Amino acid sequence: MPYYNFLVKEDPLYQSTRSALLSSSTNPYYMCGRAACGIGGPHNGWPWVWPMAIISQAWTSMTDAEISLNLEVLVNSSACTGFIHESFNKDNVTQYTRHWFAWANSLFGDLILKLAIEKPSLIFK
Repeated sequence: MPYYNFLVKEDPLYQSTRSALLSSSTNPYYMCGRAACGIGGPHNGWPWVWPMAIISQAWTSMTDAEISLNLEVLVNSSACTGFIHESFNKDNVTQYTRHWFAWANSLFGDLILKLAIEKPSLIFK
């Protein structure tokens, strides 16, 4: 919702929903592994984490620490290919689906442009 400016990310109901989605106790598709934690889904099933969900998490984060962690996971999940994949194994980022996934790559690019304007210190070192 904040991505489309439908509401602000500080909205209490939105933050409550976001917290529920980012918790394995309330979201059966939230998973943690050796490589990353993130949301997956029935499309790919276990143990596949969706980078688009991590991008959305960074987009809606209210802390630099969370954004930095999300960026680190996204860079690592590219498995040195230079691309954001459809999904990756929560325990091994070298196992992924769709070598090229334009939607995820575009969303990542949008995040980088947003951070370049709003939080340049997180991406320009």
